[in-house]
Amino acid sequence: MFSEKYLAELTNVSVKPLTYGEQMKVQPYLLKDISISIAEGEWMNLIGRNGSGKSTLARLIAGFGAWHAEGKFYKDQSRFVTGQVPIVLQQPDASMVGSTPWEDVVMMLEQHGVEGMRIAGIAENALRQTGLHARMHQPVETLSGGQKQLTAIAGCLAVQSPMLILDEVTAMLDPEACIHVMDKVRELNNGGVTVIWITQKLEELAPGDRVVALEQGELRFDGEAEKLFERQVMSGLSPCEELGFTAPYVIQTAWELEALGVNLRPIPMTPEMLAKAVTPL
Repeated sequence: MFSEKYLAELTNVSVKPLTYGEQMKVQPYLLKDISISIAEGEWMNLIGRNGSGKSTLARLIAGFGAWHAEGKFYKDQSRFVTGQVPIVLQQPDASMVGSTPWEDVVMMLEQHGVEGMRIAGIAENALRQTGLHARMHQPVETLSGGQKQLTAIAGCLAVQSPMLILDEVTAMLDPEACIHVMDKVRELNNGGVTVIWITQKLEELAPGDRVVALEQGELRFDGEAEKLFERQVMSGLSPCEELGFTAPYVIQTAWELEALGVNLRPIPMTPEMLAKAVTPL
């Protein structure tokens, strides 16, 4: 029995490519025995190396693609206008259809069958939420990569998607644009928007974040970001290292200090936290 407090919930879900007959039997699993739940208003980081199943899981939750699926999958359809959740991809231009942010959002609303007299107000509010109100009539080709990503996010908000799925949206952006986009999405999450943030940049994880890690289609970690970097007594390794990730510089510094006998718990995840942790020494 699924819980009504979750927007989506998977129990022992396995996924194979859509094939038939004998070919289906030999197809490898894209996802294997995945059990996760996504609560309203949650921020969930989804990490994993290339081919780990991150995008497959995101598309399954979003309602895109055709699969052979086993297990139980619940999604609160009453909260989803079309049954599908828009996914914002890493290449901003891939999802732009309008010649300006305003036109792009308006066209998305029209595609979703929103009543004509309501479109202008909804579009303006969505662009205001993402900080693009002043640029809403600016030609798309003059926008930065970060502004294009925020335009795509505004379209998701405009169609009242209860969840944002962002698939490595900072991968093609410069550091300043990454920070700007991340800050805006964090603001939206603080306002109650559910976020699935797919990334390979572990420096984007924040203290207290939920992190879900996949490896070869299997769920390998589901817990707070700090736990991802805590080295275990028996193995001497953290889940981060066991999964083959390179930890952020701040974490590596904290590990070096721990090797010298400096106990840092919880492990500091930002330069500010690290500086505060070692100040009394």
